[in-house]
Amino acid sequence: MKKLILLLVLIAARGAVTAQNIAPFRAGDRVAFVGNSITDGGHYHSYIWLYYMTRFPNMRITCYNAGIGGDVVGQINDRFEDDVFSKKPNVLTLTWGMNDTGYFEWYRPDAQDVMDKRIQGSYDNYTLLENKLKQHPEIRKIFILGSPYDETSKFTTKNIYPKKSAAFSKVIDFQQAAAKRNNWGYVDFYHPMTEINLREQAKDSTFSLTPNDRVHPDNDGHLVMAYLF
Repeated sequence: MKKLILLLVLIAARGAVTAQNIAPFRAGDRVAFVGNSITDGGHYHSYIWLYYMTRFPNMRITCYNAGIGGDVVGQINDRFEDDVFSKKPNVLTLTWGMNDTGYFEWYRPDAQDVMDKRIQGSYDNYTLLENKLKQHPEIRKIFILGSPYDETSKFTTKNIYPKKSAAFSKVIDFQQAAAKRNNWGYVDFYHPMTEINLREQAKDSTFSLTPNDRVHPDNDGHLVMAYLF
C-alpha cells in the first residue's frame, strides 16, 4: 500500500507535464486494446474499464483485450482483421516493440547488425499495419508508447540484455513520430515510468515497476499505466 501511495504521488506531481490531449471515451464506445503479453495478461485496461464503470456507471463502454503474448508488430498486423476489426471497434489502442527489440539475441557477437535488421523489418511491418489503419477513418487510433524494459534495477542479475533498452527507446521515438505524422493520439507510458524507476532506484536500487523479469509490469505498474491513460 505504501508503494502504491508513493507511485500515485509521483505521477500526480508530474501530471501537468505529461498530460496529453486524448479525448475521454464516450458512451457506447467499443475499445480494442491491441498489443503483446503486457496487454494480453496485464490489467491496465481492466483498471481503465473499472474507472469508467465506477465513476460514470450510466456511460457504458465495451473493452476488448486484443493482446497476444510474444507478438511482434508483424504478427499483430497478420491477425488484425480476425482479432481487431472483427470486434468492430470505434476506438483502438496499439502498443508494440518490447518483443521486436529482442532478448537473448543481444548476447550474439553480431547482435547489433542482427537486431538492426530485425527492427527495420518491424518498421516495414508497421507500415503495412499503418496502411490498414488509414483505411478505417471511422476508428479513433490511440498509440500507447509502451511500459519500459528496466535494465537498471538491482533486484536481480537476470534478464539483462545489453543494448535492448536503447533499441526500445528508438522504437518508442518511431511510434511517437508515426502518431504525430498521422495526427493520431498517443499516450506515453515509457518516459514517465522510466523516470519513476530511476528516481526511486536512487533511493532503493531494487525498486522496479517490472519487478519480476524487467519486462512485465506488476499490478502496481499496471495501476500507474491506467492512471497515465
